[in-house]
Amino acid sequence: MKIRREIKAYIECELRDYDDTLREIGEERNELILMSPIHDNNGGKSYDIGNPTEHKAFKLLTNKRIRRMEQTCKAIATVIDALPEEKLKLVELKYWVRPQTRTDEGIAQELCCDRRTLYRWIDGIILSLAKELGLAD
Repeated sequence: MKIRREIKAYIECELRDYDDTLREIGEERNELILMSPIHDNNGGKSYDIGNPTEHKAFKLLTNKRIRRMEQTCKAIATVIDALPEEKLKLVELKYWVRPQTRTDEGIAQELCCDRRTLYRWIDGIILSLAKELGLAD
């Protein structure tokens, strides 16, 4: 199955930014936990939950940005955990090593495979991630 170029680019970007996204989730959660409760002093009715702890928990559960980042990271972790050792090494070399000093040819040589095999592995990993994220059937 072939996936659209835009979806492939999005998934590769998410793979590259996986560690940054995990760190960002932690920062966003801390911001929500440490923020001061907002009080409505306009004299009108406030529909906020009265307990600040419940309010913060509610904000954590309903924050769309955090939920989306967590869903993406969970999908990546699920796919990565199921990969055999050589494909995990491929993900590390292609997406997680910074600065990137190897070409695809260099990565293929390090993994002792042909460049075409490398591209098939990449396409398979990206397809698995697309399915896990609900971006492909």
